[in-house]
Amino acid sequence: MASKVILFFIIAVTAERASSLEGDTVAEAVNNTDLVNMQWGICLKCICKDDKVDCSNQELTKYFSKDEWAALKDFKPRTIDMSYNSFENITVMAELPIEVLNLSRCGIQSIESHAFLSLQNLKVLDLSHNKLTSSYGPQVDGYTRPRYKPLMSIEVLNLAYNDLHSFNLDLFNQITHPTELDLSGNPMSNTNDDDDKFVEERWARGTKILHLRSCHLEAINSLFLFSFGSVTRLDLSDNLLTVVPDGLGELRGLLYLNLNQNPIRALVRDPMRPGYPYLTKLKELHMCNMPNLTEIGDGAMASLRSLEKLHLSFNPQLRRISRTALVRHTGQDHESPMVKELYMKSNALSELDPKLLSRWDLLSAIDVSGNPFRCDCETQWMVNNLVPIVDKINPNASIDMVCSEPEEMRGITMRHLYENNRIKRCGEEQRPERHVFVPGGAMLTSISELLLVCCLLFPLWWL
Repeated sequence: MASKVILFFIIAVTAERASSLEGDTVAEAVNNTDLVNMQWGICLKCICKDDKVDCSNQELTKYFSKDEWAALKDFKPRTIDMSYNSFENITVMAELPIEVLNLSRCGIQSIESHAFLSLQNLKVLDLSHNKLTSSYGPQVDGYTRPRYKPLMSIEVLNLAYNDLHSFNLDLFNQITHPTELDLSGNPMSNTNDDDDKFVEERWARGTKILHLRSCHLEAINSLFLFSFGSVTRLDLSDNLLTVVPDGLGELRGLLYLNLNQNPIRALVRDPMRPGYPYLTKLKELHMCNMPNLTEIGDGAMASLRSLEKLHLSFNPQLRRISRTALVRHTGQDHESPMVKELYMKSNALSELDPKLLSRWDLLSAIDVSGNPFRCDCETQWMVNNLVPIVDKINPNASIDMVCSEPEEMRGITMRHLYENNRIKRCGEEQRPERHVFVPGGAMLTSISELLLVCCLLFPLWWL
């Protein structure tokens, strides 16, 4: 019996010691991890968690050294956020598996040679809202033979809102084929300098998305656009373009184009200028908030045969859109694109022509509210046909289609006209009929109706 007790005691002690050792091992591992974390210079100042190092808005005034970056080797960070700090110079970084590097809004003025050379997994590099100039290009890529080692993995390069004045050939020597390039907000003025060099920009050939918003561009050279021949999405909004650039025709695969906030006055097709160049694959076009746009003339958009989404809103002087603006002539036939989404909100349009689109009933989205529509026989089709289409897509949306003229119709909604089955007939010289309102909200549109009411009310008046 005693031997059994002793044996049980030995087994229990052994198990307890093993459990204690296991707990100590776990605790030691945790403590070691904490110790390592505390010893990392970067993680003392930043948050290191879930393969991300968050140093944003930490009032840093000096970029970390290569040795400090190397201490993160075992942590294997994939995302580094250094935004909203204050350091003028970027130094060389150690080899790390970083995929996203955010260096925006730091006041950066210079970048040392080979700074990013060891970041061969880097996919997104954000250098926006800094103070970089065109001269920094060779420092970014660190191009020095025989150490040439291109950053093949870069997909998104954001250089927006710096102080780049031109497109420098040395700018991206080691960044090959970025899918998305953002150069918005740089004072580039134009792209006409060194025209013959643009075709040599092999790195530009793979770019699919190009942002050139707010670059003070008055024109865009065709050779420059030719170098970006693979671009499918282009943002040229908020520039100084007075005409649609002819060079856009070099972008044969363009699917999306944004020309918002440019001082283009009119789109008119003539022998010298076709309105829009030949963009047969373009599906989405934005021309909104254009203060000078007054007219879109006959065939001005005829080349946009694949257009599906048309945004033409908030153009305060846009008074006329030709019924054939989208029509192209093919021999004896006339064809126009099958537009699916139409946005023409808050322009100066008094009417929409029924032949502007070939199939209004195929629309999946439409907004034509906020226009000063003239409600007479010329726009009767809008009451009869367009109102039910608008309300089917977005119930009750037609209450925002309001008559502005003639005077007696001002403030009446097209929805009200549709519900009351008011058919407006054009009289002599196609003058709109005057409308008379009587108590109860009824609206009279003919002399016969007025006489009938008078006859009904006269006996009551006599009494």
